[in-house]
Amino acid sequence: MTQDEQEKKDTPETAKETAETTETTEAAENTTEATDHPTEEENIATEQENAQPEEAPFSTGPAAPPFSTAPVAPPPPQRPVPQWHYTAMPQEKGGFRRFIAVFVLVFGLAIALLIGAMFLGQSGFHFVQHVETKQTVYVREYDPASGLLTPNEAADRARQYSVAVSVHTSAGTVVGTGFVWREDGYILTNHHVIETPGDVQVLFPSGEAVDAAVVGSNADADVAVLHVDRTGLTAAPIGQSSMLLTGDDVVAIGTPATLNFASTATFGKVSYPARIMTFTDESGVVTKKMTLIQTDTSVNPGNSGGPLVDMYGRVVGIIVMKVMNVGGADYEGIGFAIPIDGAVTIAEAIVRDGVFTGENPIAAPRTLLGLSGRGLEKNKWYSDPTKESIKSSDTETAECTFKMPEDGIYVMSVSDGGAVGKVYVGDIITRIDGLRMYTIYDVINAVNRRQPGEVVTLTLLRPSGGGYNTVTVEVLLTSEY
Repeated sequence: MTQDEQEKKDTPETAKETAETTETTEAAENTTEATDHPTEEENIATEQENAQPEEAPFSTGPAAPPFSTAPVAPPPPQRPVPQWHYTAMPQEKGGFRRFIAVFVLVFGLAIALLIGAMFLGQSGFHFVQHVETKQTVYVREYDPASGLLTPNEAADRARQYSVAVSVHTSAGTVVGTGFVWREDGYILTNHHVIETPGDVQVLFPSGEAVDAAVVGSNADADVAVLHVDRTGLTAAPIGQSSMLLTGDDVVAIGTPATLNFASTATFGKVSYPARIMTFTDESGVVTKKMTLIQTDTSVNPGNSGGPLVDMYGRVVGIIVMKVMNVGGADYEGIGFAIPIDGAVTIAEAIVRDGVFTGENPIAAPRTLLGLSGRGLEKNKWYSDPTKESIKSSDTETAECTFKMPEDGIYVMSVSDGGAVGKVYVGDIITRIDGLRMYTIYDVINAVNRRQPGEVVTLTLLRPSGGGYNTVTVEVLLTSEY
């Protein structure tokens, strides 16, 4: 140590700075020992203690050997660590009181709204009804007091009024299902269950078999009424098929295959509340249409005539058929039931008059477009398309001189109806309501998915100047009779 350094060390100012540095360091160490979470001021002081003095030059010379015995120059004097003082800011008065006031205000408002909702009464529902005009909301009230049943309860209740139907004919025994419609012995089933003459019996849930008489039936609607000499029977409560919604739970009671499986319950949902089904003869010509309830409930031969029941135990339909095979492909979960609203209308007329007359609420005649035609293929050559007999060729020949410009239906004639004055012989129907048409059966099906009185849009190719123009017309559909 040089004399100048010794003198500087011994000066009062230096001694004071050293003492302050020592006190600050000790205080920082004591604080570090007292807590695991140093304050921001302590971190700043520690960083300044560990920092190198700004005037210390960066050495680029050779580093000293790790075990050098040469004298080491003393470290430069450390700068005094500044003292940091924290002074707590005074809290603003009244903050807690304001929090309490806001809390009381919000809580009081919530209580007021609750009390208003409790005592608002009917006027509260008026507001909900107003909102529902903007959006349709479907609600099922799951309240035991409303009569809603669980699926197993609905099945148990339906079994009380369901019966098996056995018809012994010369060709064998036909098995179906029915249900007690009235307590004085009237039973509903399908027409096709009893249409073959024979001995009819019904088997009640108790196991008792009773002879039954056919009161009458309606083949178009496939509804039949039987009667047994009994009174005080458990009659089925009748629901409203018009109130069914897609997705409603239902249960079917039936006698699939044989009497051994009487009172079989299957469960499912309403797939489509009002499906228009077309029925054709062996040649593919539509003979009638029926508006039916489509359900994914499992139904089988023997279920015919049995009840389709909602979750209140009420009959909403009469099982009538299922789709099993279309175009060579097998299907499951496509069953149908006759809507009970129309079935009861027909049954009441049969009991009262012995026969149903008037407009059928279930079955309807064919819907007509008012024209005839045939499906022809694009770019093929044909003989006169208006003739009953026609020839075709891939190339033009002496006989085949008409080239089909597009797949579609060549109009051969126009009869009375909505098509008169809008569609002409020689027009080619390419679409109905946007759906492409290839065969005359496409047209028949498209038209019979609609009801008489509805309007369909036809897209036509109409001959014009050696070519064709695209024309769109609207046609009113008519009924067969």
